[in-house]
Amino acid sequence: MNKLLLNSIFLATSLSAFSTTNLQYLYGNFEGPTFMDTQSQDKQTVTAEHYRTWEYGDLFMFADYAYAKKGLQFTNEKNDLYGEISPRLSLNKIGGFSTSDGLIKEYYTSFQYNGSNTYHAWLYGGGVDLNLPKFTVFGLNLYRKIQNIGDDTYQLSANYYAPLSERWHFEGFVDWTTVDFMSQNQLLFNLSPTIGISKGKIEVGTEWHYYHENSYHTDNDVFQAMIKYRW
Repeated sequence: MNKLLLNSIFLATSLSAFSTTNLQYLYGNFEGPTFMDTQSQDKQTVTAEHYRTWEYGDLFMFADYAYAKKGLQFTNEKNDLYGEISPRLSLNKIGGFSTSDGLIKEYYTSFQYNGSNTYHAWLYGGGVDLNLPKFTVFGLNLYRKIQNIGDDTYQLSANYYAPLSERWHFEGFVDWTTVDFMSQNQLLFNLSPTIGISKGKIEVGTEWHYYHENSYHTDNDVFQAMIKYRW
C-alpha cells in the first residue's frame, strides 16, 4: 500500500491537469479536555493545503502548524505539526468508461496517510464524487484505518464546497470513525475585489471546528477567526 501511495503522488505531481494551493491563518480558544485543546487559552494555526487533478485521479494534501502559548493539552509542548496526504485513482478514467450524469459522478480507489511526530495512520478504501444540487464538490470516501495509537477502525469522510453568492461560499469536511467524529466547516467571503487584489484570492470568515471522542464523552466545539489566501 505504501508503494502504491508513493507512486500515485509521483504521478499526480508530474501529470497535473489542474492545481490550487492556499494558506490559512486561524485563531480560536481551544481550552478544553481533548488532545486537540490547549492547557489554557487560545491556539493559533497555520495551514497549507494543496489540491490537484491529473490524468488518472486526484491528490489532496495539507499540513497544520499549531502554536499554543500556554502549551497543548496532555503535553508541555507549545508547537504541533500534523499533516495528511490523500491520493485517489479514478476507476472511470483507468477503465476508460465515461462518468455518469446521475447521482454518482466518478468512482475512486482511495488512499491516505496521516502523520505527526508521534502518530501515524495508513488508510485505504474507495470513494465517489457525487452530483448534488447546490454543491460544486461533494466527495465521499470509506477507508480501513490502521494506526499506531488506538485500535484499527473504519473511517467515513465527506468533503464539500458550495457557492452561496458571487462572493460568499461554504466548504468543509466530516470524518467519522467508530471511536470519534470531527467536522470543520468554513464560511468565507472573497475580500479581493474590495481591496483590489487581482492575483490570487484573499478570503476572510470563520471556521467551526467540532470534535467528539466516544470513549471519554468529551467534545471540542470552537469557532475560529480565519483568513485564507488562494492561488
